[in-house]
Amino acid sequence: MSVLLGSNSKVFDPMLEAGINVRTFRAYRDQYNFIPTVWPAKESVPEARVTLSIRPVPDDLLAGRLDEQLKSFIASAPPGVRLSAWHEASNLDGYPDYVNDRNMSAVHEYMQELCRGSNVQYGSIICAVPSETKAWMGTSLDWYGLDIYDFGEGQFRDWHGGISKKKLFDRLEDMRQTCRELTGRDAPEMDICETNDPRAGHRGEWFTLLAEWLAGNGGGRLLTFWNPSGSLSGPWLPDDEETIGALRSLASAQA
Repeated sequence: MSVLLGSNSKVFDPMLEAGINVRTFRAYRDQYNFIPTVWPAKESVPEARVTLSIRPVPDDLLAGRLDEQLKSFIASAPPGVRLSAWHEASNLDGYPDYVNDRNMSAVHEYMQELCRGSNVQYGSIICAVPSETKAWMGTSLDWYGLDIYDFGEGQFRDWHGGISKKKLFDRLEDMRQTCRELTGRDAPEMDICETNDPRAGHRGEWFTLLAEWLAGNGGGRLLTFWNPSGSLSGPWLPDDEETIGALRSLASAQA
């Protein structure tokens, strides 16, 4: 299996301490127009690959006012890093009005060009029905990301509350078909950039199904997300042996 398993940055080391072979992590730099000078890295696993989200203001980005900072940052990237701007742009609460589909399309095009020929692979990340969000996703990007959870509305559950493999895979197939249309490639690069199940008893199955689909469709990154106050995720539970066992098994199958 070519799927890299990981988590949001704060839970990377606790997962590693639980015996899970994590090799990728998600990081966020949410201050508007903040361009880091150093790529996030893990001292515990120096080769771990980051997927980083930033928030460049479109007017400043497209006018070239961030070029010097971005070019320097991109040039300093180690191999295997992924970069995205304005994750979940179509649906995340609190974004300013200038975060709209027209601006995001231009942002993605501009950022893709800045990253071309470097160690940085650029992509967009959504958390919505892909075929209904196409205008936000950008065309011909290096990769595309989906944040997906076992939402409380139950769109990925069967009639008795369990996880429906068919419903979940239908959404992932929608993602693949949309990315095919955006790239013109039969096998576009796709990652799961945030995911979890708020119901601890279903997490092992949830992660296993996502890994199964990714492995059968070109690999990518499977990044679990944990937040003590998050209604879609919840805290990392070091005593949840069922979930930890499933994640250990998935991580052991990494390429």
